[in-house]
Amino acid sequence: MSAITAETAAQYRGPIRRADAVLGGIVWWAMHLGGTYWLIPRTCVIGSTWPLHVLTVAMLALIVRAGWSGVQLRRAGHADPHAPGAIRDVFLGWSGVAFSIFFGAVTLVEWSPVLYLDPCW
Repeated sequence: MSAITAETAAQYRGPIRRADAVLGGIVWWAMHLGGTYWLIPRTCVIGSTWPLHVLTVAMLALIVRAGWSGVQLRRAGHADPHAPGAIRDVFLGWSGVAFSIFFGAVTLVEWSPVLYLDPCW
């Protein structure tokens, strides 16, 4: 893994990266919740819960990706502390990591009934 230097910090501090870091975990958790509700009647037709497992693993991977964006944003703020908005980016990076951890845990808790209960009973 390469370190973020002051010269490369700007590429990690764009508006898309900030939005991904802070809102990514929330958005992917909401997509998981809505997708689960949408998939449950379809899993009863199929007779298997594998689509719910695939959806959960995919959303967890995207939540981890959002957390990694938060880590990179925080590192970029520390790498170039004199840049405008560097302190804000450190705060947003920490917030994104915290949101990703929280919503990743919520997604895992939402997955637990699928592991133990049949949604078609």
